[in-house]
Amino acid sequence: MLIRRLLAGAPVLALAACAALVNPSQSEVQIHTSPERARCELSGRGGFSTVVDTPAKAVIPHAAAPVTVACEAPGHRRTVSSLNATSSGWVWGNSALIAVTGGVAALGLLVDQALGADWTYGKDHRVDLDAERKRPLRARSRDGVHDLELEAR
Repeated sequence: MLIRRLLAGAPVLALAACAALVNPSQSEVQIHTSPERARCELSGRGGFSTVVDTPAKAVIPHAAAPVTVACEAPGHRRTVSSLNATSSGWVWGNSALIAVTGGVAALGLLVDQALGADWTYGKDHRVDLDAERKRPLRARSRDGVHDLELEAR
């Protein structure tokens, strides 16, 4: 009798952590830059940090969200963007099961959150770097006698 109850409850418990079963706790994200061959440093929560030369695939844990992507290339300004994780559709399965099971599936929701399985990243992230341009600046002394010609970046 006890074995039958355990076997009957096993599918519910398995479904309770459905995001963790179907959605891994990390994503592969293709990092693209314009221009190509930029060096990008990715950093996020929990001490996540990696450096890639583009184009490259980066494996990013969902728990690191949001991830800062800082890219540099010769002749271009350093550009920083953010890579945000979005909610996985599987987390709604847990929400529905919580209602159906009377709260038993809340354990699955906790498991998914702990593993980061309730989040996912897009497959591609693009960073466009601005070309470094020197701008001429003119400065004149207060007495009007001396002119300075400078270049700013």
